Amino acid sequence: MQQLPSSFKAFWGESRTVAKFLGMYQREAATGGRKRFSWVTARAVRPIWGLLLILASGLSAGAKTEAEISKSNPTSQSAGVLLSGGRQTNSVDRIEWTFQADGQLRIPDGRGLATPKTHVEAKLVFFERDLSSGSEATWGEKLGPGGLRWYETAEMTATIDGERVSSTLRPDRRLMVVQFWNWEGVLWCPQGPLTRAELDLIRQSAGVLLLDNLLPSRVVRPGEKWSLPEFPLASLLGLENVENATVEATLLEIVGDVARVEFVGKLHGAAEAVSSEIRLKGRYQFSLSKGRIIWLGLAYQESRPPGPIAPGVDLIAKIAITLRPESDCPQLQAQELAQIRTLGKPELHLEEESPDGFWRLKYERGWHITALTERMAILRLVDRGTFLAQCKISPANQRTRPQSLAQFQADIREALGKQFGQFLNASELRSSAGTPIYRVEVRGYAADVPVVWIYYWITSPSGEALVVSFTLEEVLRDRFADADKRLLNGLVLRADRVAARNQR
Repeated sequence: MQQLPSSFKAFWGESRTVAKFLGMYQREAATGGRKRFSWVTARAVRPIWGLLLILASGLSAGAKTEAEISKSNPTSQSAGVLLSGGRQTNSVDRIEWTFQADGQLRIPDGRGLATPKTHVEAKLVFFERDLSSGSEATWGEKLGPGGLRWYETAEMTATIDGERVSSTLRPDRRLMVVQFWNWEGVLWCPQGPLTRAELDLIRQSAGVLLLDNLLPSRVVRPGEKWSLPEFPLASLLGLENVENATVEATLLEIVGDVARVEFVGKLHGAAEAVSSEIRLKGRYQFSLSKGRIIWLGLAYQESRPPGPIAPGVDLIAKIAITLRPESDCPQLQAQELAQIRTLGKPELHLEEESPDGFWRLKYERGWHITALTERMAILRLVDRGTFLAQCKISPANQRTRPQSLAQFQADIREALGKQFGQFLNASELRSSAGTPIYRVEVRGYAADVPVVWIYYWITSPSGEALVVSFTLEEVLRDRFADADKRLLNGLVLRADRVAARNQR
């Protein structure tokens, strides 16, 4: 089944309806074989930003907490209070993060846009240990605040035109490190690489570590206003960068131990190589005795066009975060922390395996898998918001297997037809197993745009072969550099899987 990334989280499942839409979305739709589907709505709904709905009664957890506080403390305070973060290094919080969205995907289908209805629900429950004082020295990277997490629950379900799919974390991928590079959340697992689906499931929750940055760190009186910094909100909403933002917070009231704050405004930013404007409204509750935000809620609407690595969306969503300080988690004890500190640099690669098990790929996070079937995989490379290149991995046609580099070049020239311009270079390499790898670089034109194609023919010791091709505009060739070679370095052929399948 075809697979399309979803920006908020990801799922792996079966869906004939979605496969049809994704086949339209990908021009190189595969033929034959049982289609298998990895993620669609997750990438589409990840940064559900836009016009926010007003929360008041929409987030029951917060409403219940406020009602209980008001009942036990009917008299509000009129004096000012200090709103400043009180989180301590090595303290452990229990955090529940929930998400809900309803709306439509917007997927190009050659005749316009297919608009399947979608409903998404996600729940993350995790314990987080603060490591901010030692993160830079520990991992040798100039990263921002750091934490160590254990995900007790990480699950998402989505219904797309009546078809239900779901996603979760593997049992051996529940321990996570969270850090920030220029305020962009970086989540990685010390136990091994994540899949794109697993990363998309949890990565928007990285922003929870920055909740204290929503506090003014000074004495504030009821009715007083202040500006909120853009980056913590951008992280909570899944934006990868912010051009400008205007978000204003107001201290509504102080009831007993809780200060209630409302904020409203807009952000201009981008995610998944698509620009977006977000208008938001939210609330949070601050515990005066604990010096912590203990609840935050957002409700908002996103409407954006399709991008190079994700479908467009027209969705209404809500996020609720409940935080319980001074918790305990057996998986985040001193011995676990000591083990993490010996790992060296973060593991920032992702991994994926073909549905038939023939190949396994370890790749950089800039690559996004936008389709995955038994016959093909398509990846797209995005760098700092720019769509650089597309990669296609497909089994070689055994009936036309090239016996030489020259034959491979001839096949490429025939396949490109009128788009062919000239060969830039051709070489024969050797894999670690000693089998031949042909590499051919071609210049040509697609819709009158100068294009570069890079083709690889990769053979396994058993004779099974893959064709891996890269397509990019010639103007981006220098920026693309050796991205093809780095991707190929992480590709491993597993012919034994194919042999076992053929014997069944």
